[in-house]
Amino acid sequence: MESTDDRGLAAPTIKGRLRRRPIGPILRARAILSGIIALVLLVAGSLLITSLIFHSAGSGFGDLPKKPGLLIQMWPAYVAAALAWLAGRGFRDRRMWALGLALLVGLTMIVGAVFLVSSTLTPVGGKPIDGNVAFGIDTLAAFLVLLGGPLTWNLVRGFSWFTDREALGEIKTAETIKAEAVRILAAGGPAAAVVARPKDEALVSVRGLKKHFPIMGGVLRRRVGTIYALDGVDFDVMNGEVFAVVGESGCGKTTLGRTLLQLTPSTAGHVVFDGYELADVDPDDMRPLRRRMQIIFQDPFGSLNPRMPISDIIGEGLYAQGITNRKERDQRVGDALELVGLRRAYTRRYPHEFSGGQRQRIGVARALALNPDFVVCDEPVSALDVSIQSQVLNLLLDLKRDLNLTYLFISHNLSVVEYFSDRIAVMYLGKIVELGTVEELYRNPRHPYTVALLSAIPVADPRRRSKRLVLKGDVPSPAAPPSGCRFHTRCWLRERLGNPEQCVTTEPQLRVLDVASHTAACHFAEEINETAVGETVATQSAVETAVAVE
Repeated sequence: MESTDDRGLAAPTIKGRLRRRPIGPILRARAILSGIIALVLLVAGSLLITSLIFHSAGSGFGDLPKKPGLLIQMWPAYVAAALAWLAGRGFRDRRMWALGLALLVGLTMIVGAVFLVSSTLTPVGGKPIDGNVAFGIDTLAAFLVLLGGPLTWNLVRGFSWFTDREALGEIKTAETIKAEAVRILAAGGPAAAVVARPKDEALVSVRGLKKHFPIMGGVLRRRVGTIYALDGVDFDVMNGEVFAVVGESGCGKTTLGRTLLQLTPSTAGHVVFDGYELADVDPDDMRPLRRRMQIIFQDPFGSLNPRMPISDIIGEGLYAQGITNRKERDQRVGDALELVGLRRAYTRRYPHEFSGGQRQRIGVARALALNPDFVVCDEPVSALDVSIQSQVLNLLLDLKRDLNLTYLFISHNLSVVEYFSDRIAVMYLGKIVELGTVEELYRNPRHPYTVALLSAIPVADPRRRSKRLVLKGDVPSPAAPPSGCRFHTRCWLRERLGNPEQCVTTEPQLRVLDVASHTAACHFAEEINETAVGETVATQSAVETAVAVE
């Protein structure tokens, strides 16, 4: 780790770089090159089939050695397809020769189109060209312009992608990571992946992470707005800890988990996993790293393919990571099932034959089959009965201890989070508003939103009537978040302090409070205490309190 900022977050160390995902113009240029290859193959195949048909009828193809036909006269198209294929191969490594070949293909197609059109306007030898032939030549020229023009334009727009000095210096570590993944998988059993790592080192570091979803509208489906699902998130997940993310539905918890794993590409920001920058990574380089990062989905019913047996559901990840031997793969699937307390005989059953708790255990087995280091648990017990919830939570804790796993635990059940987690981040409208250890956050919450969430925890004793702090109003739309502090439209503390203007005009940043591990994004965090909370609850109307209790 290097220098730290005012929140105590250190700049993550980058020990290896992966190839980045190509920018939009380059992706479009690659698609056009693939289209050129496909078009040439389609036309050549059609001509070959037609020639064979005529040959079987005793005409056409038999004279081909004496008089070259269209199939041979298409040699420029074959050359263009070959150059397009070579250029596409070089695009992944940002080779300048690949850019040159692609530009040559695009410009040649444009020049060829101009030549074809001019040949119809000025016939060679003064002989007029038949109207049908001229129409065919003009159509071919139009195709060449429609392909060559956009190809050249996108290559010009994406020229900087090939000349980026920082990107050209990236270390190609994909093959090394893949070899390491195969080695660990071949070692056999999840226990083989246990690695002792320092507890004070960050396994995952997130800096300025953003994920914006476009809102499309109108007849032409143009962008008319933006949903700010994540809008600048910073935190570290230490080795071997359970880092919980809590908040209301729609605050961005699931989007955060999926963006960390690059299941959803980020809009901006950095995600560093064990020294590897993941944001905007080429999918081919991301695949080997996915062995070390897995996810347990929220819905145990919808996350399992009902048409596949359990052996294939768990085994397809092993197959994708290089375990192609069916016998070895089945052995590993059986080991994963036994690890979560299920029988090996269940491998040939289908998801509908299991209960909800068993399905969630299968989801856990699927995540652990690849020997991961980091697991995103996206509300893994929210769809289960209370008795089953405790079984799955205890199972996850046992696996964490035995396999030295690191969890990002997403939940809205604060009672479960208190039992399960080491540190907690509270999210509201795509931002982290408070972060600290379980003891610090539950004993001394320093953000008004956190106080309201904790007051909503139900009390197990039915004879006690809890005093709940009711938030007024509705959650603002993530497509139009409020200015300044995003919570100010519902903040009970701001109303108590006389609605200071600072909450509306200035966005609060996460800052260190009484201890270095406890941060909150509130201008007046020091004003929160038990007296202020009690007086606010006492001033609530009877209707508000009754609704909260219900």
